[in-house]
Amino acid sequence: MVVSIASVRSLIPHKSKPVLYCYPLWKRISFSVISEIHIEELKKHLWIETIDENALPIVYLMSNPVIVLHPYFYPMQKYERQLAVRFQKAKAVIGIDVADSDHITEYAVRLTEYASAMVVPSTYAKNTYVSSGVRKPVHVVPHGVYQYWIDSPRCMPLTFKPIANLKERMGYKAIMSWITHSPYRKGLDILIQLYNRLVDEYRNIMLILRVGEGVGYFLTKTRFQRGDIKPYFDGFIEEKWLSEEEKMELFDIADMFVLSSRGGGFEHPALEGLARLTPVIASDKGSWTDYLPSWSLVESRRSGQVLAGNPIHDGYGYEMIIEKAVDRAIDILNNLDEYREKTRQHVTHVIKPCFTWEHIGKQLKDVIQKYMEG
Repeated sequence: MVVSIASVRSLIPHKSKPVLYCYPLWKRISFSVISEIHIEELKKHLWIETIDENALPIVYLMSNPVIVLHPYFYPMQKYERQLAVRFQKAKAVIGIDVADSDHITEYAVRLTEYASAMVVPSTYAKNTYVSSGVRKPVHVVPHGVYQYWIDSPRCMPLTFKPIANLKERMGYKAIMSWITHSPYRKGLDILIQLYNRLVDEYRNIMLILRVGEGVGYFLTKTRFQRGDIKPYFDGFIEEKWLSEEEKMELFDIADMFVLSSRGGGFEHPALEGLARLTPVIASDKGSWTDYLPSWSLVESRRSGQVLAGNPIHDGYGYEMIIEKAVDRAIDILNNLDEYREKTRQHVTHVIKPCFTWEHIGKQLKDVIQKYMEG
């Protein structure tokens, strides 16, 4: 069979203008992961071309594309002058980024003036941008989970079978947390306080901790041990990208996920935990309140500056009050079946209809089309 190039191209969904999605294509960071999922979903609806963020300043644009820049602030800080010239050839520029605290700097606000619109993953982030003085439209498009995260049965432990075996042998309840970078923003100290209090009051506790590069240094300064209780953690998942199946396996082992963050753009692991029916606790203020159930949210107080010295995010955050967090954690661990059912109901009525990647891809497509056709 002979197939012409024209006939193949006619199968690609697109409008009159291409969408040039710029992201960290040549390095693997969290922004890359989300970008690649966005691209996968957008290609179902639009004509998408991709380019690395570091190539955009030198590429010559001829087709007047809609440019999606994700993340927005990092390349804008690095290449502001060059990108300002490139943007003149674009139909529209849509910046995707986050708010790691409750305020962004005047410098960040000025950089948003080059964009036609900004996209952020939470209502909290939108409120931060608007209250900080951003004048361009700010759209909320959250992160999501794949449908199979919700539908798949519980995983049989493979990669992390030693953890599952230890939990079963010792009769532990397992709490899990991810501190992959920025220990203060991610609330490592809050997690330590909560864990030590739980060990004092609820003896059969183990901690499953995923850490990132540099975080291990802070752990060496911490005594994660009370009496004869030693939680299972060491370097087994340090500085390593996990597959979707490995992440699901970890969440299925855990009995509760602790989101100890003071700030952050969305805090995706907590959503993944819910999808696997793992109850979550977190501060009652932050970017995660869009998707967590009310019973997950613990009374909080305002914290110190989340990222001191950061040129973009100069605001403060919120931290769980430890006594309240301990009470909520103990209630969940003592009534796991009840809270798993509450989690199941929340997933059915909130996560499944609003926070799957297919649904979110359509939301982002609608935002892009608005500026493509405007």
